[in-house]
Amino acid sequence: MRGKVRSKSILICTAILSTALLYGCAGVDGVFEPACTAYEGDRLTLRNGRFEWSRFTDVRSIDGDGNEIDPFPGYPKLGRYEVDATKVEFHADDRTGLEDYFLLEQNGSLYLLTGEQNVAAIAGQGLPDCPLRRSK
Repeated sequence: MRGKVRSKSILICTAILSTALLYGCAGVDGVFEPACTAYEGDRLTLRNGRFEWSRFTDVRSIDGDGNEIDPFPGYPKLGRYEVDATKVEFHADDRTGLEDYFLLEQNGSLYLLTGEQNVAAIAGQGLPDCPLRRSK
């Protein structure tokens, strides 16, 4: 009985280690953008342990003086990121708190999912309608 438990534990540890090595910082580098035609959303660029998180929209608003209003004050965010197995932790240079994202590889594409999206995907509900997918 002990041999079976030990073998199972070794297999689980090996799978976790393989995932962690597969998705080391260099393994996730690229630009993550909405996987659909989007008029508003997030764009995350990951390079060598650093990130740039920008937001975009096609909506333009003008203040009373005729000046364009920044729809996303404080963006882009810059900082460093760390990969822990499939979790990507973001540490902004301005020390603002940013949520963690999760990596999911499916059909040859790599996705970044929010915690809620990740839980749904693991529960078998599939990918959300327009997840962030590595495009470059």
